[in-house]
Amino acid sequence: MSDWTAEELDLVSKIEEVEVTPAGADGAPLQSVVIWAVTDGSDVFVRSVHGQRARWWKQAEASGRATFTADGVVRDVTLEHVSDIRNQAVSDAYNHKYAAQPAEFLRPMVEGESLTATFRVVPVA
Repeated sequence: MSDWTAEELDLVSKIEEVEVTPAGADGAPLQSVVIWAVTDGSDVFVRSVHGQRARWWKQAEASGRATFTADGVVRDVTLEHVSDIRNQAVSDAYNHKYAAQPAEFLRPMVEGESLTATFRVVPVA
């Protein structure tokens, strides 16, 4: 596995949206989704606003692989579930990064079903 570079982490921490393209069982790319992403200094996290019922999340969960695109940076990644303790830190990161967003957009990302659909995004190459 590979780590995120400092430049990549800085980019993800600053841009509003990223693109995640889950891989199918055969490794072929499926439909992309544009979502919010946060960092904690060394890792990148994404979360499904619709929880585990979102199609992209189900696909990503099934294969555990995706392509992560952030403003020209493209990385093949694996997707790992996070612990409840780490999940709170991810919520804190969402609250901090997206504090200027209207509450009706931010609240679903830090409450309810989205909390069960958080991935740590790990570069593989």
